[in-house]
Amino acid sequence: MAAVRPLFDLVSTQAPGCCPLCEQKIPHEVSDAVLKRIAVREREQSAAMEQRLREVAAAAEAKARSDAQASLEAHQKASEAVLQAKLRELDESRRRAEAEVATLRAEQEARAAEKLEQLREALEREKILALQAAEAKAFDDKQKMATKITEMQRQLENKTAQDLGYGPEVDLFETLKAEFPEDRITRVEKGAAGADVVHDIYHNGRNCGRIVYDSKNSSQWRNDYVAKLRSDQTDAKADHAVLVTKSFPSGVKEISAQDGVIIVSPLRVAVIANILRRHVVQSAALRLGNEARANKTEALYAFIMSEQCGNILKSLEVNTEDMADMDAKEMKAHQAIWKKRAELIRNVQRAHGDLSFEIERIIGVAGNGAVDD
Repeated sequence: MAAVRPLFDLVSTQAPGCCPLCEQKIPHEVSDAVLKRIAVREREQSAAMEQRLREVAAAAEAKARSDAQASLEAHQKASEAVLQAKLRELDESRRRAEAEVATLRAEQEARAAEKLEQLREALEREKILALQAAEAKAFDDKQKMATKITEMQRQLENKTAQDLGYGPEVDLFETLKAEFPEDRITRVEKGAAGADVVHDIYHNGRNCGRIVYDSKNSSQWRNDYVAKLRSDQTDAKADHAVLVTKSFPSGVKEISAQDGVIIVSPLRVAVIANILRRHVVQSAALRLGNEARANKTEALYAFIMSEQCGNILKSLEVNTEDMADMDAKEMKAHQAIWKKRAELIRNVQRAHGDLSFEIERIIGVAGNGAVDD
């Protein structure tokens, strides 16, 4: 079907003033009216076409926008999914890294703790060895002095080391004075309240602390010895209390601890006093608080009561007794030699006297009151 040409086009192709259909002359006023109507219609059609085009363009634009929005949303969803997967992967990597860091930190802390423990054990061993060496030297010096005194006593009394012994005849006050010349050792007057001996410890001219001692010569143990000395320790504000006695609680000998009081035989008091004095000096130097000082004291008492300390003290005693026995045997041998030498000297003197008498008798001098010129 052929397209119908617009009326305006038909009119425009005809001669002016003629009908496009019959080609008859049209009056001017009719022609103008028709042209106006045609122009109005053309404008209406053009406006309608423009409106339609705008609607089509708007619809196309809306569709394009909708498609773009849908595509954008789909892209965003895909991107979010990828991003979430990346985030999950990163979170998993972070958790693995944190776990590895925690493992490494735990291993490092374990190694550090192990090294610290090894260092602490090495320091403890060095401290114990140094303490043992100092105690051995102090004990050796003390025993040298005691040996000299013992030798003089043996010479005077002609007794062996076993006969003399060490128990109550050792004067605690004099022992401490000789052992610690730099400290102040005072004896409480008989009948006065307090411990028998007060030991004020000085280091580099500074008072570091105090130890109190009681000396008992009873052959029977009494628990009130400890209670009394413990009370004296509190009154004197002393760091340690030592009960020196030859009698001990049932099942105990040489050294024990009861209610914070160390019970020790006279033979071991010098060594124990050296250990306690070192503890007081070190605590003062470190300026330890009451709790730390109590912990150190508890550890020290545990060491003093330990089998290791007992073995060390026993070794010192055995060596000292062996040296004393050697001295006694040497003295006994010397005495036998001196006795034999005295007998020989007397025999020589007797023989010399007999010889002189015989010579004088032969020449006629023996029995006369004078010798002739």
